[in-house]
Amino acid sequence: MVKKILLCFVAILFLFPALVFAKEDDFVVLSENTKYYKTETYLEGINKNKSITYEITKDEYDSVNVEEMLRSNPTTVNTTYKSMTSSILANGSYYRYKNVLNWKTMPSTRSYDIIGIGFLQSVKVHSNTTYFEQYYCYTGGSCYYSYSNTPQIFVSGAGTSFELPSGNLNTLRQTFYFDVEKNTNSTIYSQYAYGDYSHATSTISQSNAMNYSVIQSGGIVLDSSIISYYDSISTATASWSGSW
Repeated sequence: MVKKILLCFVAILFLFPALVFAKEDDFVVLSENTKYYKTETYLEGINKNKSITYEITKDEYDSVNVEEMLRSNPTTVNTTYKSMTSSILANGSYYRYKNVLNWKTMPSTRSYDIIGIGFLQSVKVHSNTTYFEQYYCYTGGSCYYSYSNTPQIFVSGAGTSFELPSGNLNTLRQTFYFDVEKNTNSTIYSQYAYGDYSHATSTISQSNAMNYSVIQSGGIVLDSSIISYYDSISTATASWSGSW
């Protein structure tokens, strides 16, 4: 009987990972950095699935007319816009590293993407536990949350791979975070959260999408076997200075 109760509890934690974390409302944002990106992916020709990403200004990002882009129905190059916000938060007991990716225009390829956060080796992931949430809405108005993901924790970073939802979407957002604890007996005077995201521009399997690591400011480092399947963006870095 006791064994059955324990198994049920573990199953609940898997389905509702937020239960193992303190409430988001308890945390205060100490540092935040948002970057904006424009990605052009070739849909045909010798460069098919090749992507080029540019970092753009907030003004350019805000000026994009999504409805006009949808009407254009590109056949040669697909252009997407997304923003990424990396942040460091605290609640008096823990520091939290968080990365949020917002899609302004929906990606044409829907396979297994990767989101991650690099950090200094002076900290480590608290209790080896991460949180992932994917929020999406269909053009018809129905919205959903998905928590399905495959996390990995490394010496100086953590990440997770997950499948993008199919269908006609008008909202798509991924959130990934974890709490950190000290990994040293010395005083820590600075912290960095290097947010990163890799979007699959061609179909890739779930198992192959796990062939990466997350390394400090380098963010997501893809294995040579899958690097051609993903686009590449610059990291968004949140920094903190103090005494811990």
